[in-house]
Amino acid sequence: MRSSIQRRIQPTDANLTRFMRRGGKLLMAHGTIDQTVSTRATEIYYQRLLFTMGFGAVESFVRFYEIPGLQHAVGTEFNASWDSLTALENWVEHGTPPVHQVVTDTAGVPGRTRPLCQYPTWPGYNGAGDVNSAASFTCVRG
Repeated sequence: MRSSIQRRIQPTDANLTRFMRRGGKLLMAHGTIDQTVSTRATEIYYQRLLFTMGFGAVESFVRFYEIPGLQHAVGTEFNASWDSLTALENWVEHGTPPVHQVVTDTAGVPGRTRPLCQYPTWPGYNGAGDVNSAASFTCVRG
């Protein structure tokens, strides 16, 4: 017999209307070189959310980021450190959605930063400036 929580939200459920209406906020991050779970699976789930609930609704409570160079949990190329808990806390408790988030590498090039770009945008190098600084990148499409 399923518990009431299991009946409420399933991991593949693309209708999170009840969660949204109760003030729920969702931060999703996926590494682009994850060898355990394909980024495509998360992209498809996000697209299903948009199709099921509409862009305005999803934009009000979901942020999805693909992080270049990040593996499944930790890796040696880019190990992204990000204070997602504070971002989520500010969004839920103060109504301040996360913007201009930055991830910091703790493995490949310790201290290297990149902007955390909301899907489907991607950190594109501006062509000038320190390649290890998020300030030298802009979130761009494809």
